[in-house]
Amino acid sequence: MIHRYRYEAEYYSTLDRLPLDLRRKLDVTGVKLSLKDWLAFSFEERTVLCHLPCDADEEAMVLVNYLAFLMRKYLGKPLEKISALDPALWHADALPEAVREKSAALSSAVTIEQWSRWPSHHRYALYKTALSTSQPEAFEQVLKQLRESSSAK
Repeated sequence: MIHRYRYEAEYYSTLDRLPLDLRRKLDVTGVKLSLKDWLAFSFEERTVLCHLPCDADEEAMVLVNYLAFLMRKYLGKPLEKISALDPALWHADALPEAVREKSAALSSAVTIEQWSRWPSHHRYALYKTALSTSQPEAFEQVLKQLRESSSAK
């Protein structure tokens, strides 16, 4: 399953960028994948990667093995592994400093109550976009989307 964010909507029809939710899967499995490598895969294969689950250990292993297969098939090289990010960085019990600072700068500070209600994949999205220097507007857009979806419930 892929968790979609509106700020990326223009990329979903072609998958010519790595969606944030796929980046989460790569981060937690410790896989490095460049945009060039990503674009070597067919659209259908990129779609499968986006939709593969990655929460259980076995799911993560399937995702990594499929990526390794695609890397050998298209690029003739092994999958590059890096240190996996620890999901504790966006755990429900502690609001990351980057999220607190970035949201406060918007005069809309995220509270620990909000943070703890959001599922892990949404907390990751806020955490990762709070650290982003390449897409500084993404944080505000993700935060707005999460707050809107929370208030609609």
